[in-house]
Amino acid sequence: MNLPPSLPSRFTHHASRSPGRESGSAVIVVMALLAILLVYMAGNLRTLTNLGRELKLLERQQIRRLQTAAAKTNSPPAIIINTNSVSMFWTPRHT
Repeated sequence: MNLPPSLPSRFTHHASRSPGRESGSAVIVVMALLAILLVYMAGNLRTLTNLGRELKLLERQQIRRLQTAAAKTNSPPAIIINTNSVSMFWTPRHT
């Protein structure tokens, strides 16, 4: 089928490109995308590892802080209160 030169063809033929070269460049593009994804995943894994360490450190610090606070509140009072003392509201009964 011959088209007149004034009408553009829907199919363009490139003599310089071969099907093997196009599939080779597609493989290179896919490999580049995979490399970018792997770098991104490695960065995320490193960040997650660092966050895990930070959480463990914070947990240890909070446990230490809560243990010292609990030790202070569970300690006996500094002033010993005598329970047998006479209340100032108590008045002896006269019988």
